[in-house]
Amino acid sequence: MSATAPLSPVPEPQPAASEAGVTPHAPAPEAWGLARRLAFRFVFAYLVLYTFPFPLDIIPVLGDFITSFQDGLWKAVVPWVGKHVLRLSTDITVMPNGSGDTTFDYVQVLMFFVVAVAVTGVWSVIDRRRTEYVKAHDLLHTNVRYVLAMAMLSYGLAKLFKSQFPFPSPERLVQPLGDFSPMGLLWNFMGFSKGYNVFTGGAEFLGGCLLLFRRTTTLGALVVAGVMVNVVALNFFYDVPVKLYSSHLLLMSLFLVLPDARRLLDVLVLNRATQPRPLQPPFPPSRWLSGAGLVMKVLVVGGIAYGFGSSRLEFIRKYGDSAPRPPFYGYYTVDSFTQDGQRLEATSGDARRWKAVAVNRFGRMLIKHQDDTVKSFGVEEDAPKKTLTLIDGQDDTAKKFVLTYTRSDANQLVLQGTLHEAAIEVRLTRVDESKFLLLNRGFNWIQEAPFNR
Repeated sequence: MSATAPLSPVPEPQPAASEAGVTPHAPAPEAWGLARRLAFRFVFAYLVLYTFPFPLDIIPVLGDFITSFQDGLWKAVVPWVGKHVLRLSTDITVMPNGSGDTTFDYVQVLMFFVVAVAVTGVWSVIDRRRTEYVKAHDLLHTNVRYVLAMAMLSYGLAKLFKSQFPFPSPERLVQPLGDFSPMGLLWNFMGFSKGYNVFTGGAEFLGGCLLLFRRTTTLGALVVAGVMVNVVALNFFYDVPVKLYSSHLLLMSLFLVLPDARRLLDVLVLNRATQPRPLQPPFPPSRWLSGAGLVMKVLVVGGIAYGFGSSRLEFIRKYGDSAPRPPFYGYYTVDSFTQDGQRLEATSGDARRWKAVAVNRFGRMLIKHQDDTVKSFGVEEDAPKKTLTLIDGQDDTAKKFVLTYTRSDANQLVLQGTLHEAAIEVRLTRVDESKFLLLNRGFNWIQEAPFNR
């Protein structure tokens, strides 16, 4: 090129799109494959069915109405499906109760599955041109993390307050190990140690708190997944009837981890760099929306803390490990038993004879007969009259039997009166619980040899 040749013109810098008055377009979301779209539609339909009516159930009045209506609907539909569609050999008569693994629950979950499959099919036909569900996924993700957070906070507080697993009762302390049910063994194992309750409850509570915030959702889901793997294993292997519910909570935690699964694999397994995942909310952020979200978090946590805490504190005050014990609390062996003037010996094997008596923290008297059958009564004491009223039943038709009592000392008790039309006299001796090795062994930092008895 000649020295006098003009230089090539330098292009003028162009204004940015925003400076030129042109709004930049966000990149279009990546198209989802068919399998991913079908899977999302099914998961969305199933989880909405399973978690409904949340979050509507936290709205005063309306939530109570919706919950009551839904419960009545399922109680009508599920037994009908069990009888006429599944043709079960027996009718479904046990409604939802303390067990989460009833026939009702299994049929209901099956119905959720079937309805979700049907919704997936209809949705796939109607919305067949859509290539992704980014916002719908974000909404479902948010709903699931709040459902899971509330469950973890509730379970965590139950253990931190130590109200889920009570300390072994007197009758449990003398019960042969072989007579425990698997669930009873687990419950007493957990109830023995306050420290272990705080440890496990703290992990659940931590996971629930982390789930309340978008930035810590993945960490919270990992904590919850670790906790729930153990809970699910305990429920399955100790026959605790919360297998369905705990399994669903575990799957929800894995659902929350799924968006970061590739990144976690890169960092933790493949040892390679990764990029942060954008944390956009389902809708464009605004000051009003951010404020509303913060208020909702405060209401959710505050509502759980107040509602659960107040009820648990009242329960602990009345029945907790440190609560005042009811009169005659403890376990008693029967020294002698006389019925209608006839003394029945322990060696006679007569089922009428009492073998032992226990009064638990709830003020109920459990009478164990010689054939190992147990009868439970409510107990009311009239100290001035020195009488115990045994209540057989819980409604207006309950039968009441008045027995007089005398005590020569704190450990000796004599009961006299009429029970089920039979005159009885029972002499009892209270077992000293402090003599049990389980209670007096304590904790030891230094052990020169294992103390395994």
